[in-house]
Amino acid sequence: MIAEIDEIVKTVVGEQDPGMAVAVIKNGQLAHGKGYGLANLEWNIAAQPDTVFGLASLTKQFTAAAILLLERQGLLRLNDPLTHFLPNYPTHGRTITVAHLLTHTSGIVPYNEVDNFFDLYMRKRFSHEEVLALFQDLPLEFEPGTRYKYNNSGYYLLGMIIEILSSKRYEQFLQEQIFTPVGMKDTYYMWNEALIPRRAGGYVKTEQGYRIVPYLDMTIPFAGGALGSTLTDLVRWDAALEQGQVLSKQMLKRMYTPAQLVDGTTTEYGFGWGVGDYRGHRVVYHQGEINGFITFLARFLDDAVTVVLLSNANGRDIDPLFRRIVREVLTIAPLNQEGFPLDPDARKRMTGTYTLGKLFKCAVEQTEHQMILHPFNVELLPIEEMVCCFAHDHEIEVRFSDPQDHAFGTLTLHFPFSPLTLMRQKDDPA
Repeated sequence: MIAEIDEIVKTVVGEQDPGMAVAVIKNGQLAHGKGYGLANLEWNIAAQPDTVFGLASLTKQFTAAAILLLERQGLLRLNDPLTHFLPNYPTHGRTITVAHLLTHTSGIVPYNEVDNFFDLYMRKRFSHEEVLALFQDLPLEFEPGTRYKYNNSGYYLLGMIIEILSSKRYEQFLQEQIFTPVGMKDTYYMWNEALIPRRAGGYVKTEQGYRIVPYLDMTIPFAGGALGSTLTDLVRWDAALEQGQVLSKQMLKRMYTPAQLVDGTTTEYGFGWGVGDYRGHRVVYHQGEINGFITFLARFLDDAVTVVLLSNANGRDIDPLFRRIVREVLTIAPLNQEGFPLDPDARKRMTGTYTLGKLFKCAVEQTEHQMILHPFNVELLPIEEMVCCFAHDHEIEVRFSDPQDHAFGTLTLHFPFSPLTLMRQKDDPA
């Protein structure tokens, strides 16, 4: 297996490229843990298992764990309203609970969808009050509990709740309650100015080659994405989860339970973890991406297998690489889907433009012989009445839902470890 993983990684990561660290844990034992490429391009320093990478949204599982620890200490309940902790927060007449924040079902506007956010605010050092001012007065996008939409504002608020109840800084509470008990000696809040031993540089791939990634002040991602760690520490974290060291088995089960919406349907997200099935293997997972870093962590619950990938570059396609590693570890063959005959009217209902707030837009175009998904510019292969897949990668599905007159209202890009749900653009009814 080790030689096969080496070959898979080397198809993407050259010796002089930004680096990557990969771990495979089987039955609680490290079966493979290795660094590839470079942690620092300017100094030609190799990536190692003890290189500190930005975790991006893997941070959310630690924030969720901290909230459950506060619940165990009797300091909160998950059905407590947000205004119990932030009395002046404007909820526009609705009840937004801690559980809504954990499960991305609050309806609050994500702060990174504020107009010109990335142009105006990435370099600014924010106070909590200044971040709240970006989004708190905006109308809710939907009634709390009625929809799922991935939301960094919710996890920012959870970090504030942790600080309010513990009377400690977010990173101090996590250090004392999680990192020190688990033995995670190289896990940090990634303050820009802090001296962090073995910190990897962050890079982005451009037409001119790799460049240092644009600056992002770490007051912005906060409890939704500001932590950094090593492969070695994440192996310790996985062992602590398996052994019930910080969170009891019952607490972990709750984290891994998909949220239920008001209409009784369930999402694919619990508390800080995505919840799903990969090729018949029950899995909890998270993917993260932040300036200079892409991360994946997946725990296959019935296989006693965990796979971790940490990368210090944006702009290269890591998702297929991660899935190839997982298939190698679980001995899964590549997927070949059978085509499904869709009539012209059914294809027409799928066409149109779909958006993820202001962050991302895609469009399904019907040509004479094909359906094309932009901006990926890939052909879609219908495999069910309401499901297509990428013609060149059958594991990536495009699922349509919320049927309306002559159109679908919702499109989910179902990458196995990072699904994205988009809504039909309001001015594009068909």
